[in-house]
Amino acid sequence: MRFYKDSFLVIASFGLVFVWQNSQLAQYTVPFIGFLVFVFLLVSIRNKQTFNLGGPVNFFILNTIILLLIFSTGGINSNLFFLLYFLLFAQAFILDQRSVFIFPAAIIIIFWSQIFQDDVSANIIKMASISILTPLAYFFGKEFRKNEGQEDELLKEKERTTDSADEISSDVKEVIEEGKEKLSEKQIDKLKNVLEETKSLREEK
Repeated sequence: MRFYKDSFLVIASFGLVFVWQNSQLAQYTVPFIGFLVFVFLLVSIRNKQTFNLGGPVNFFILNTIILLLIFSTGGINSNLFFLLYFLLFAQAFILDQRSVFIFPAAIIIIFWSQIFQDDVSANIIKMASISILTPLAYFFGKEFRKNEGQEDELLKEKERTTDSADEISSDVKEVIEEGKEKLSEKQIDKLKNVLEETKSLREEK
């Protein structure tokens, strides 16, 4: 399900830029970019002004901003065209990594009318380089998700261990309180050792 949602966001971003550039709205590109930057900053700010660049909505806005900047500074010949390579890898980390294969296809479609103008060889190389980098972006995105999953498992294991240690500690304290008159000094010392072990376990985790 996430793949379809993320793919839709990517297609929607390219579709919005395509419609914008091929309509009378193109003359308002600069103020529209300013508006999107403002929205991007608002969306990126979380609790207590913590800045967050991740998230599907953030990527949608960022992708739209960069595409509009490229079109407003020369299209396929823009000096900002290289930013699309970074966007490709950003998509693999932020969105479902499988959605990166939509990116080069969308790039080719949206710049199709410019590919065969001016320096055709250079334009084809640009399109080909994005297509070639796509599997690499997919691989990095997949490895990133795998490591992220392992970190989540370690965190859950840490929480389970801490909860178990707290429960054991609570039970031992209860046993000592309720049975201190019946337990021998040796037994109480052993129980206190258990408390020390659970404390050490929590500190290690």
